[in-house]
This record gives sequence, structure tokens and C-alpha cells, in this order.
Amino acid sequence: MAANQAILDATIRHAVFLERLKAGEVKKFAPFLKEIDRSLRERLTKSDLTGFTRKRLEKLLDEVDSVLLGIFIRFTDQLTLDLIDLANYEAQFEATSLTRAVPVGVSFEAAIPSVTAIRSAVMSNPLSIRDGGKLLKPFIKDWTTAERERVTGAIRQGFFEGQTNFQILQNIRGTKAAGFKDGLLAVTDRNASTVVRTAIQHVASQARMETAKANNDIVTEIQLVATLDSKTSQVCRTLDKRRFPVDSGPRPPFHPNCRTTFVLLTRLSEMFSKGATRASKGADGAGQVSADLDYYHWLKQQPASFQDKAIGKARGALFRNGGLSVKRFSELQLDRNFEPLTLAEMKALEPLAFERAGI
Repeated sequence: MAANQAILDATIRHAVFLERLKAGEVKKFAPFLKEIDRSLRERLTKSDLTGFTRKRLEKLLDEVDSVLLGIFIRFTDQLTLDLIDLANYEAQFEATSLTRAVPVGVSFEAAIPSVTAIRSAVMSNPLSIRDGGKLLKPFIKDWTTAERERVTGAIRQGFFEGQTNFQILQNIRGTKAAGFKDGLLAVTDRNASTVVRTAIQHVASQARMETAKANNDIVTEIQLVATLDSKTSQVCRTLDKRRFPVDSGPRPPFHPNCRTTFVLLTRLSEMFSKGATRASKGADGAGQVSADLDYYHWLKQQPASFQDKAIGKARGALFRNGGLSVKRFSELQLDRNFEPLTLAEMKALEPLAFERAGI
């Protein structure tokens, strides 16, 4: 059990490390955002746009777009290098964890996938975010394209509406009174955070899966692990504790900013599962609960007010008063393709439960 606890502690520390790494990587966008802000101010304060011809405006927009493209390329190049480094680290970490999971006296050392295999998985396997099966590079590139178009579009729209340079800049930068949180660049900043966090989750998952495949003689399955708090999505709540084969099934991230991860189950997993716990944050604050609890069985232990906050009032009423087992309620949340079901779709499947719950 001492060895088991050490493995669990290492896993928890690593999960915290990954979240901190996400936050640190997000912060790296700040100087690039300042450069975008400075470049736009320089170009939009040189001369009054109201005196521009359409041809001159389009020339300015081309210049702005070119500058933004250069800034975004430098940021995404840096991000890509960091992601590849992270992928190699994640594979190494997972292999080390597998090696340490073997009882004392048993000779075993987990295989580490090649750098080529890891990079191929990261770049060639699509993100599982229900976004058309995008690969990592197009996922990042589409974000930069959208941000450039948003800025140049705001300048063009402002010109045709007769706005002054100051008004256009204010739309883009935001107002000082709101801490510059109400402009387009604030949207760019938030979107950057989402893209970076989602990309990191994808990279970590793919690297760890390559380690699982390289050790499929002892790794039997993977088990999804969602975060036990009120912010977890419908998809992640329902997939919590679900097991899938190493070579098939859904993998996180399941949506932008997804926090769900997974653990590799080995032939020794049952031995090491006794007494295991997992973190949660319920109505009474942070704590530890049995690792055997999935999301909805954990939610069953929370007060009605917390349940409503986590899954919504209608689903909360159905959860408590619909006469459904936890298992059946969970089954009603997603379709066969792991897409969330609406309340109307759920009602079509279980009309009596909705009637009992008064919905």
C-alpha cells in the first residue's frame, strides 16, 4: 500500500503540474498581445481614416494583416516547440509511472515510444473536440486566422460607418474604465488561452497513449477521469470512470478547455486500486473521496442546490425525482457518438421520468 500511495501521489502531483504548465504557457502570449496592441496603435494614429480612399484602406488592411500574421507565426512556432517538448516529457513520465507500478522483485522496465512516433501521433491524430476532426496545426492556424480577420474586419467596418480612428481603436483595445476587457483584443486573449490549454491537453493525451501502445503487453485498458466539481461538462461527467481499449474509443480533450484525463489500467491495477482516493470539490469544499466513485454517484451525495448548479435545474430535478437509477440517468446524457443529448431528446426516451419529476 505504501508503494500504491506513492504512485497515487505522483499522479496527483503530475496533474497539478500539467494545469500549472497550461497557465504558464498561456502567459507567454501576453508580450505578443502587447506587440499587437502597439502595432495597431502605431498604424491607426498616423493619419485620419476618414480621408482614406477604399484603395488606400485596403492597403492599410493588408499591412495590418501582414504584421499580425508575423506576430502570430512567432507565437505559434514557439508554442509548437513547447508542445513537442511536453509530448516527449509526458511519454517519459507515463513510462516511469508504469515501471514504478511493478511490485518489488519483479524485473520490468516500460518501453518509451520513439520521438518520431510521439510527434506523428500529436500531429496526425485529430483533436476529439467535436470540431470536424481537426489536426493540431489547422486547429491553431484557424484560431490565428479568425483573430486577424476579426481585427481587420473591425477596422473596415469602422471606416464604412464613419468612425474616427479613436473609436475604431477603442473597439479593438477596449476601454480603460473596463480594464480593457471589453475590446476585441480581450477576446483574442481569451481565445488564446482556450487554444493553448486545449492543445496541451491533446498533446499530453496523445503522448501518453503512445506509451500505452508501446506497452500493450501489460496495459489492458484506459479509464477516463473527470474533475469532480460543478464546472465539469455534460460529456465529461458522463464519461467519467468509463473504460476503453488501448487502441480505440474517445480520448480527451472532448471540448475546448477540457480538464478530463485518463489512467492506464494494467494487469496490476486491481491490486493497486484498494483504498485509492480521488480529489473532489463539492458543496463542503475540497476533499478526497473513494476512487471508485464516478461523477454521478459522487453528485448523488451532494445537496440539491449543488446538483442544480452542476447540471442545471431541470436535469437536477430529473436526477432526484425522476425515479431513474444513476446508471440510467448517465446513459441518457450522451448518444452513441458521445454527443450531448438535449432535454427534449432525453424526454423522448424517458417520458415517465420527466412526468414524475414534474418537468
